[in-house]
Amino acid sequence: MENVSDCESVAEVLETIGAEKDYSLQPVPQFPTYRGVFDGNDNPVAIVNKTYPLLQPSKAFDYVDIVRNELGMSFDKAGFTKGGRRMFVGLRKASAVEIDPKVGDVMDEVLYFWTSFDGSTQNSFSQMLERLVCTNGMVARDVKSSTRVKHSSQMEGKLQGYVDQIEGIKEVYAETTESINRLVDQKVTQVQAKEVVNRLFAGESKRAENIREEVMHRFNAGQGNRGETAWDLLNGITEYQNHGKAHRSSKESSIEENRFTSLTLGQDSKLMHRVWSECLMLN
Repeated sequence: MENVSDCESVAEVLETIGAEKDYSLQPVPQFPTYRGVFDGNDNPVAIVNKTYPLLQPSKAFDYVDIVRNELGMSFDKAGFTKGGRRMFVGLRKASAVEIDPKVGDVMDEVLYFWTSFDGSTQNSFSQMLERLVCTNGMVARDVKSSTRVKHSSQMEGKLQGYVDQIEGIKEVYAETTESINRLVDQKVTQVQAKEVVNRLFAGESKRAENIREEVMHRFNAGQGNRGETAWDLLNGITEYQNHGKAHRSSKESSIEENRFTSLTLGQDSKLMHRVWSECLMLN
């Protein structure tokens, strides 16, 4: 993962992460129905079906660049995961939203694009907000905030269709800000908060009980939280997901890489959609 916030063009980002050269598909003599994916330096990356449509890094990032220009964002982070089989780039608009002046609650608008060279994940755009009080990353609540496009002969047209709907992308952030203001104004009792936490983190084990206790603690005493509103509850949960939940390393992925992937693409990002729904239903 590289910091690309100083980059001013797609070409600079690609060069920074070592993806400025086109990838290629090459025959695999032992497996005639498959092809090998090789990076621009002819290093092997993956083996795929011979009909697999390879999306070049430069083409993928061109879609992101359209969004960056239209939304007035800057490049943030970019790189590879899963041993080079997945690639991502992040965009950021700093201090885009002020939510709760009582605690100086300010949020950045963030957008991540993911793709893969082996089909292990779809091409996806995920719109997020990052709370600067404790650098909590949270998925924007609207269902439009996560767009996935399968690797197929039609993927480039569908990706272009996404970036062409720039007003819809802006609308997601606007609607999410409105929802946050509702959460800030919505008072929540300890009983209500516990009921939500019990539903989201169900289970009879001691581990599940400990998780629920930690989330409640963060609701009441987490960074910028006072245990009073639906906004405190949502942030207590996201604080746990970002800073309290344990992630493991794997043979090819560090703990930090697995945490980042889960928060922006995996199970933790999916959970946050449920969290938004639960908190917005409180009254």
